[in-house]
Amino acid sequence: MAVPEALVSALADEDRLQLFARICTAPDGLDASHAPAKLAKRLVGAGLVTEAGGRYRAVPSVFRDALVKAPVDPLDALFRHGRLVSIPHSGKRRQLLLAYLAERFEPGRLYTEQDVREKLSMVHDDHATLRRYLVDEGLLQRSNDGGAYGRPSEARAAG
Repeated sequence: MAVPEALVSALADEDRLQLFARICTAPDGLDASHAPAKLAKRLVGAGLVTEAGGRYRAVPSVFRDALVKAPVDPLDALFRHGRLVSIPHSGKRRQLLLAYLAERFEPGRLYTEQDVREKLSMVHDDHATLRRYLVDEGLLQRSNDGGAYGRPSEARAAG
């Protein structure tokens, strides 16, 4: 799916824009021999034009398709400039957030409390709450003495 910026970029050149206009106004498409190949290639690459049977034809649906919003990641609203600004108290978004944070830890590797603090502090100032939530959900395991943490292997985490 083309993004609006790519379409605008492809049409930003005056020669490509004029060629696109000629293609759009040709009832049966424009004969490829009447179009500079380099200009047409960029229009085809952007999805604005197709080439078949030696003719270029416009693809008007590309504009509509470019405006369709991609599914929004439910975690996007929780972050601003790469930092977590809101921690959900419960629900699916919290589970998704914790799973996302757990990916920062390699399964089977042991981490000190300082390691865990550093990794979680990069995302949010309240690293202790995030660590506690990860442990409570079983996404991180804490040693009996509290000095080491590890992410369970995938097989153990699923079971």
